[in-house]
Amino acid sequence: MKHDARDIRRRSSRAFSLVEMLIALAISAALLAASLVALQTSFRAYQVTTDQASTHAVGRLVVHRMTAMIRSGQDFRPLPADVRDRFVSSDYLEFYHPDTGNLITINWDRLTGQLLYSIDNGTPVVLLEGVVARTEEDGTPILPFYLEWEPGRRVYRITIDLMVIPDDTISTSADGYVAEEQGSNVNVFKPIRLVGSAMPRSAMF
Repeated sequence: MKHDARDIRRRSSRAFSLVEMLIALAISAALLAASLVALQTSFRAYQVTTDQASTHAVGRLVVHRMTAMIRSGQDFRPLPADVRDRFVSSDYLEFYHPDTGNLITINWDRLTGQLLYSIDNGTPVVLLEGVVARTEEDGTPILPFYLEWEPGRRVYRITIDLMVIPDDTISTSADGYVAEEQGSNVNVFKPIRLVGSAMPRSAMF
């Protein structure tokens, strides 16, 4: 009988009390919450890095292609409103291909944020998505194309200046790929600025 009483006391001493169980649950919950916050922070940092790298790679490819077309193009538009003006800012660029004679148009759609490319006013192809509008301190809009003219109708240099929202779904349909629908990344990721400049070959000689 005494042996059974000792066994009961030994078994009862091994169990947690209700207070100890509540303390253990509180500690476990705090550790899980801290782990979740750390995991979420790491995932967000990885997503930001991936989106910026992807957007930068695609954006640089698009700028490189446009500068290559500018170097070989001729008869650029838009023309200055006054023959004495040397600089023109525009949301579109037009020129002719010297070999085929095709009219090439590159246009920025402010509403959709798309940079569009078309030949002979045909169906436009998306070159780049996520191109956002910018303004000067006085509210003057900054347009993506800046043409520097020599006296007359000869363009000397064209500068491309784009601001793009990072998104890892961004692609260029000129490669046969179409970007997926973009999420609400405008307020999450810092925009990437892409700048390129080129001189037409006709201005070099």
